[in-house]
Amino acid sequence: MKRGNAIRVAARALLVLSFLPVFVLSILPTAQSANPGGYVMLTLDLSNNTLYPGNANVTENIKPFTITYNPNNGYLYVLITSPYSGSSTFMLVVDPINNTIIDSILLTSGFANLPLGAVYDPENGYVYVATNDTGVLVVNPATKEVVARIPIHDQLEDVVYDPENGYIYATALWSGTVVVINPATNSIVATIGVGPDPDRMIYDPRNGYIYVTRPDYGEVSVIDPKNDSVVANITVGAYPRGITYDPRNGYIYVAEYGGVAVIDPSTDKLATYIPIGNDVAYAIAYDPRNGFMYVTASYFSTAGCFVIAIAPNNTIVGEFQVGYWPRSIVYDPVSGYLYVANVYSGTLSIIATPNVTSTGTSSGIAVGTTSSTAPANNSVAAGGQTPA
Repeated sequence: MKRGNAIRVAARALLVLSFLPVFVLSILPTAQSANPGGYVMLTLDLSNNTLYPGNANVTENIKPFTITYNPNNGYLYVLITSPYSGSSTFMLVVDPINNTIIDSILLTSGFANLPLGAVYDPENGYVYVATNDTGVLVVNPATKEVVARIPIHDQLEDVVYDPENGYIYATALWSGTVVVINPATNSIVATIGVGPDPDRMIYDPRNGYIYVTRPDYGEVSVIDPKNDSVVANITVGAYPRGITYDPRNGYIYVAEYGGVAVIDPSTDKLATYIPIGNDVAYAIAYDPRNGFMYVTASYFSTAGCFVIAIAPNNTIVGEFQVGYWPRSIVYDPVSGYLYVANVYSGTLSIIATPNVTSTGTSSGIAVGTTSSTAPANNSVAAGGQTPA
């Protein structure tokens, strides 16, 4: 079979799999308002496009590694590998309005290529996908095709967009570098040495710097994109992975083994440390509605994968179970929900978080009462936590 035909057949195979008809009942999951940090409202099974109430006990061969958000159309892009159609890589398009897969885009076919990071470029409308084998894939969601491949012979862990210069930055694990890409030409324009084991990144809009976690060395490297140089290395703790920015206080939050390190970018020093117990943290996201931080973590067991909610006063206010290996988390500003990609479950956990009404302050930051709202327009499969 010619390669073009094989790709089309593979694409159709996943589309058929994703859009199989599902018999559903229009029911609402019970709001777990007792948990002030939020709760798992729904679980989306990515193998058959089925919604289940609460935290469904699902284990599928499809593996979602990362999620990114498109603010122009409000869709979520979930990057997966699939054992079907010859171990291919896809970008699933999820509509958060009804929490269903509405499309899938074939990225690679016939070999396992892990999509470890992804970012949306608002200038050209493309999605840049960091892979462990084929460099950076450039995807046009409008035409549903890969429009370019930027070859980088390394394992790429993450990508981030710099709105000031319009460039894309990719962490290259084996070479200990951050690769700078010009999206206008989809070419590499610089390589920045940061030291071994660069992993996740975040852009700080206040100072224009890029912060890079380096798990094996317990550090966060700080890059100044204006001169492509490392201006600081900050020791944070054991195995820092996920990283995000808090626009309320301008701090950088780093999820790591046993806690969350909080960096003050004005000094590039630790402002505080939030212990989370004997948890291995993977990712972290900020919810602007309530000011909470949400950390995905596990105890290295299938029964111990959680999302931990941290209030603005740096106290843990809730912990709830999600799927196996919750590697990525993203906030949807339209629905107000959090989405967690569970690699070994093949699912998305959809989390309803509380709105906070200020009643007082703690450490100068408002805290208060909470309320959660159940969805109004989702259909979910009948039954309990375990799908047939």
